[in-house]
Amino acid sequence: MTFFLLCLVPLLGLGFTIAPLSTASPVDLGVSATEQIVKRGDHPLWRPQPQYIDIKADKFEDDWLLAGAAALANTDYRKIQDLFSNVTDPKSNVDEVTVKIWNNGEWQKWNKGKEGNGPPSKEHKVVYTDITADYSGANQNWWIAALENAFIQEGGYNGITPNGFAKGDPHIALEMMTGSSAKLYNVNEMSRDTYEKDLWEALGKAQQQPICIKTNDKTDAIALEKKRWYAVLQVQGESHARQVYIWDFKTGLKVAIEYELLADDIGYYVHQEGPN
Repeated sequence: MTFFLLCLVPLLGLGFTIAPLSTASPVDLGVSATEQIVKRGDHPLWRPQPQYIDIKADKFEDDWLLAGAAALANTDYRKIQDLFSNVTDPKSNVDEVTVKIWNNGEWQKWNKGKEGNGPPSKEHKVVYTDITADYSGANQNWWIAALENAFIQEGGYNGITPNGFAKGDPHIALEMMTGSSAKLYNVNEMSRDTYEKDLWEALGKAQQQPICIKTNDKTDAIALEKKRWYAVLQVQGESHARQVYIWDFKTGLKVAIEYELLADDIGYYVHQEGPN
């Protein structure tokens, strides 16, 4: 496993709104336009901790990574914090940070050599101009942009290219962030009864265990993009009044979708089980 030294730039703060799809007006998250302007020169790693609302997609095609990161931030943000070191105060301006990524079956922090105390196996510095508009969160708390950059430098997966990302799956992202495996489910390989029972049971754990879903090529009944990964945040309701809340990092909105509609438009889902 590799650690990365990142030197990042002043990043712009953005506010987000949350609303169920087509059912309510946006809800103010407490960041006024004045505060957004005042905070433009700030670049904290996170404030007060990594949150899914920090994740706003830009030009990279890494919905699989963003969905995994959002699901993990929603369930246990401390696991994200554990990836970052050499930070005195992440809530203040941070210019450099070391990021670890799980790969090849271990957290490989050091190139130990014969004496067992060698330098880091890799050390990559990212300067101000390297965090461009391509990165998620390039204009806000930049832990997610730093994580994207560390993934690019680490490589080792066909969803990561030398200059960005290609199609991938969140079970890989979750393993690289936590060191624990997650399972990918193909809905087309499951019976309808088994799928609906297992899916609702998994979604019900979304506040304790990371859950991601991938829309299929239909999705005409829901306002989500086709064939894209999303993080599930929580579910509410019973019987035919069930709602699934999803973080849409394209729009920066938390949206609510009827479970019966969503279930018809899911092609895959990922579940990382845990002690809860």
